[in-house]
Amino acid sequence: MSNILLSVNNIEVAYHGVVLVLRGVSLEVPGGKIICLLGANGAGKTTTLKAISGLLHTEAGKVIHGDIRFDGQRLDKLGPEAIATLGIIQVLEGRRVLEHLTVEENLEVASYIYGRVHLQRDLDRVYDYFPRLKDLRHQVSGYISGGEQQMLVAGRAFMAHPKVVLMDEPSLGLAPLMVEEIFEVIRRVNSEEGTSFLLVEQNAMAALDLAEYGYVMETGRIVLDGPVQQLKGNEDVKEFYLGFGALGQRKSYREVKHYKRRKRWLG
Repeated sequence: MSNILLSVNNIEVAYHGVVLVLRGVSLEVPGGKIICLLGANGAGKTTTLKAISGLLHTEAGKVIHGDIRFDGQRLDKLGPEAIATLGIIQVLEGRRVLEHLTVEENLEVASYIYGRVHLQRDLDRVYDYFPRLKDLRHQVSGYISGGEQQMLVAGRAFMAHPKVVLMDEPSLGLAPLMVEEIFEVIRRVNSEEGTSFLLVEQNAMAALDLAEYGYVMETGRIVLDGPVQQLKGNEDVKEFYLGFGALGQRKSYREVKHYKRRKRWLG
């Protein structure tokens, strides 16, 4: 991949200086591309995003080896506020809205990162992506639906005019039609604004349909990467993440012993 905007270079991450959770992770996000990061619960996907965004610093986590660079600048020594100002915004798993503020007030909060000179224009831009948010703009955000909250946290990220958006499980707990709507907006923002995305997803098929390149994580390591068409055709990916065994039967990665998977990945 060329035109690399964000690079994670052989990082190790530990919590409290003793609990090692990432082991030699490397990945790249080119400018204007959508990259996906797949893996089961506990694989280290969210920790990877937090290492990039600086949120590790708020959880007693630290990059103890390797480095993270954005447009040539080293990030892993910076705090989350400085990293957000550079143009890297993380959308956290779990729809973290400011529950006592209205939908529009939630969006306005993000404008402080980019500047409030064009606030109304930026609000209109987000409302164009998510018309439902315009209808709900005076509603208290804690009382809107889960799907609407996911739209809100995505829209709040877009208010900051990010260069890279780190999205953590945007489809979690949402109905298929809502997932389709949110993923279509991601596609539009990428196409129309040139925003790069690093997308963490357990919905592997949806992620691979959206992204151009993907990485697979297991137990704190990248075990496979490649263009999405290559990953879709990989027998291990089809078996463990797309849910099909060699004969086409539905199959869960949970049905296969962990050591067997590791042997096949690393073999």
